Amino acid sequence: MAQYFFDLRSFDAVSHDEEGIELPNAEAAHGAALHALLSTAGEAVIEGSLHQRFAVEVRDWAGPVLEIVADFHSKIFRTQ
Repeated sequence: MAQYFFDLRSFDAVSHDEEGIELPNAEAAHGAALHALLSTAGEAVIEGSLHQRFAVEVRDWAGPVLEIVADFHSKIFRTQ
C-alpha cells in the first residue's frame, strides 16, 4: 500500500491534501481521483457555475503520479 495525496485545482485556486489515503496502486488512485473530480464538478454545476475547469493532481511521497482534468461549459440558448 502507498500513501496518495489528492490536490484539487480550480482555475487558480488549489487545495492541497495534507493527509492522503493509502491505496494499493496507481489504478486505485486513478479511480479515487475520478470520483473526487466528478463530485466536485457536480457541486459546481448544481450551484450554477457556467464555466469551470477542474483538475485533481495525485502525488505520492516521490512526486506526481497522475492528473485528471475536466472543463465544464454551460450555455442557455432560450429560456422558453
